[in-house]
Amino acid sequence: MARKFSKGMLLAAGVFALHVMTAGAAVPFRLGVAGYTFRERTLDDALAIMQKADVHYLCVKNFHLPFEATDGEIAAFKAKCAAYGVTPYAIGPIYDSRPEDVRARFEFARRLGVKTVVGVPFEMIPGAENAGKGRNRRGSRSLLLEIDKLVKEFDIRYAIHNHGPQIGELFPDVEYGWNLVKDLDSRIGFCIDVGWEFGCDKDPAETIRKYGERIYDAHIKNFEVDKPNGAAVPLPRGKIDLPRVFQAFADVGYDGVCSLEYEKDFGDNELAVVESIAYERGICDTVKTQAKMKPAPEGANTLTDAEKAEGWSLLWDGRTLDGWLAVKGGCKAPPEKGWVIKDGTLTMRPVNGIANGKWFPLPPEDQKLGGGGDIVTARKFRDFALKFDFRLTENANSGVKYFYDETLNNGTSEEYQILENGHPDSKRGRDGNRKSASLYDIIPANADPVLKGAGEWNSGMVVAKGPHVEHWLNGVKVLEYDRGTPEFKAAVKASKYAKWGMGADGRPQDWGEVPEGRILLQDHSDSTVSFCNLKVKEL
Repeated sequence: MARKFSKGMLLAAGVFALHVMTAGAAVPFRLGVAGYTFRERTLDDALAIMQKADVHYLCVKNFHLPFEATDGEIAAFKAKCAAYGVTPYAIGPIYDSRPEDVRARFEFARRLGVKTVVGVPFEMIPGAENAGKGRNRRGSRSLLLEIDKLVKEFDIRYAIHNHGPQIGELFPDVEYGWNLVKDLDSRIGFCIDVGWEFGCDKDPAETIRKYGERIYDAHIKNFEVDKPNGAAVPLPRGKIDLPRVFQAFADVGYDGVCSLEYEKDFGDNELAVVESIAYERGICDTVKTQAKMKPAPEGANTLTDAEKAEGWSLLWDGRTLDGWLAVKGGCKAPPEKGWVIKDGTLTMRPVNGIANGKWFPLPPEDQKLGGGGDIVTARKFRDFALKFDFRLTENANSGVKYFYDETLNNGTSEEYQILENGHPDSKRGRDGNRKSASLYDIIPANADPVLKGAGEWNSGMVVAKGPHVEHWLNGVKVLEYDRGTPEFKAAVKASKYAKWGMGADGRPQDWGEVPEGRILLQDHSDSTVSFCNLKVKEL
């Protein structure tokens, strides 16, 4: 029978067509489809629909690939998926009550090459044999203890799927599962069914925020307005606030897959799938993402044997502010606030924020914690190589200054600029000379292709020998210059520092030609930037 298309369906298809031509937002998660959506479709039909919807990740069910498949059958399955641009990323949900069956799932997942098993470990409820399908089962702690061993043995995660209130003891919501697994290996977590979490009168977004570190998969569905929970509907038309759900996934840094699970019209669901994926992609375009901050690199703030042999020393010990002084206090003592030492990183706390290119003051309680100002080394350096790692946040601005002398040049000096390009300063200056790794406001580095984004660690280096200075970023020399040359003087004259050269006696002098000085880490007051691995070698 021919399918009738409503105006709303055609509009959704138009939205889909727009989105397949444009890139989605940089959310940390990916979009996929739960295999159950295609339970009445052949594998070829399912993959063809996914290709039309431009969605590329499939949670595999056994009606498309039996979990007893041979290696040859697995290879053929993966080849067919690849031909449609689809990657199998997990298997399940699978209901198991015997340890040997669960072990078989892990062995199959390893052969398939996926890192997540979605499952429902259950046991029969004594005396409830006639209670009806599902109602005679409950979550099994004893089986989870066996799974605890398997996740360690296979290094494969196990994600428990919740099922809603109609099956009260078979993992109705994530909280039920949490009470059974909170003391087990962290590789045991959850596949949150957003629809049935909502169906348990829970706020799925709050559940995601609360248990996000243990959510390894997500099945996305919506329920029809003014009907009992469970009445499936294409995602844009239901009563669950999915934009809020997706924002929660982004906020907790969920980097798994959000898989559509459409449980209606199984043999005639192509348009509903396309419409729903287009809606998800549209949500992703509106989600505000926060970069996930990577921890300090392994072995941070220590010297290798090679570095020791080459004469490097630590400029920051990774634990205290010994050897560092607050500029605000006249370079006499470490700052009393504003710089936070945690997990091997040194981070400034801001007193202002930036939104839409404009500054605004942070709340008073935050301002009290920030405002430490610039910090400098107690030691001064003449010929040196300086290495430092820095981690940006969105819109961040900082810098590493060298040859700093608080008595000269109005308290300014040469600066290795540190900047995330969302900061308004990135569009100021000339020819990009206020972007990262530039000699701030003087010489551009043009280092954008080398710079890593917010949340990532970048490695900077300054080498100064006599008048010659080099700036390096992530192993690439991005600029060099010679102080005191006509070219350097002309560049300074064209910069904000043209009239800032001043001696300790207040008389004018050439800017940027101080023979030795301190190294300074800048607190720009509006930014959060972290440092580690500060090392120096005198040349």
